[in-house]
Amino acid sequence: MTERLALRPFVPDDADEMRETVWGDPEVMALLDGPLDRAGVDRELQRLSEHQERNGFSFWAVVDRETGLLAGECGLFSLEGRGPEIELGYTFGRAWWGRGYATEAAQATLTEGFGPLGLDRVVAVTRHENHRSQAVLGRLGFVAAGSRIAYGREQRFYELARARV
Repeated sequence: MTERLALRPFVPDDADEMRETVWGDPEVMALLDGPLDRAGVDRELQRLSEHQERNGFSFWAVVDRETGLLAGECGLFSLEGRGPEIELGYTFGRAWWGRGYATEAAQATLTEGFGPLGLDRVVAVTRHENHRSQAVLGRLGFVAAGSRIAYGREQRFYELARARV
């Protein structure tokens, strides 16, 4: 929970709103793998639910506390759905772009990851042309760590280590 946002696990009833606002919007999904149809949304919700059950974390629904609407998703996931690296990710509907919601939700997610989940390091990947996401990662303190193949294409790779006190 943040000042403006509530982060919670997805539920099946989120499917229509997420498809309309985020996952089905061609502009939102242009720098990912393209928009999802209803079957794709159902598969995505199932994938996130299974990851949560298996690992104790996943991407969460992000709800705008003022309106009660689903703004997007943010969370932690095993990079490419497998392996030891834990990735921060976020996707928001266009109505929430440019207002600091991704940074706010991601900061809350990192607090959970480095706190209760006990992670030592979190990574993130973006397409080279996704300058908005790269700016969010910079505000969060992520450090650029070159390029690598992730999700079937070359992407910019970022990492953030837990602060040692």
